[in-house]
Amino acid sequence: MAARVWGEPGGRRVLASHGWLDNAGTFDLLAPLLPGCEIVALDAAGHGFSDSRSADAGYSLTQDVGDLLDVLEALNWQQCTLLGHSRGAAISLLFAAAFPQRVERLVLLEGGLPLTGEADDAPENLARALLDRRSLRDRQGRVFTERGRAIEERAQGFTKVTLGAAEILARRSLREVPGGFQWHADQRLKGASELRFTTEHAKVFARHVAAPVLLVFADDSPFSSRPLYAQATALFGKAEVVRLPGGHHFHLEGAEGEIAAHVGEFLARAP
Repeated sequence: MAARVWGEPGGRRVLASHGWLDNAGTFDLLAPLLPGCEIVALDAAGHGFSDSRSADAGYSLTQDVGDLLDVLEALNWQQCTLLGHSRGAAISLLFAAAFPQRVERLVLLEGGLPLTGEADDAPENLARALLDRRSLRDRQGRVFTERGRAIEERAQGFTKVTLGAAEILARRSLREVPGGFQWHADQRLKGASELRFTTEHAKVFARHVAAPVLLVFADDSPFSSRPLYAQATALFGKAEVVRLPGGHHFHLEGAEGEIAAHVGEFLARAP
């Protein structure tokens, strides 16, 4: 696994996780605004400079939670603060619930509670996920003849970002290959999840988080209409919610200063 590091040893230990199909560069603007921290931002498996999983493996949230545990052991960090964006926020929350003694604070940007499914849909979802894995495991991403066109494509992707944000993400994910440029991301990441948590699962994980929680959402958030997020402050033992102008990647699109101010105040607060 690869990582991007800011700060110096001896500061508050922060392990950061990015969103789906992004990379550690997602924290390039925010991390330098958090003084007094030693920040390790991972490229999740199959993203950025990190290796892909083996041919017989998949990309479930639970496997990513296990990666966080392995990284903490490799760093010899007994405790840390977790910082996550989108999918990375969900991974951070699941870890904080499973290993509450290892997490001092939990900062969730545009996410946290995992996307849920209905129990009745589980058999159909499993079939779709296994078929997706078979069809995607040997597939390669599109090759763009021009680097600028690849950047534009990312900006207009499933989660739209500014060209500036796409350029930052390209530094760790856009590779020069024969014939042009290709975004590095294991195509299996685009498949359906084998098993989704139910709403009750998500609530139980939230209740098992012992650390204080800061949830920061954008005004134009894809999560704002989800019923679980309306209950967020009631689900956690110690939680506060902040809403700021911007979209899903607001931490890369001009809101990083405001986010850093809220995160800094939250981290400096007495336990």
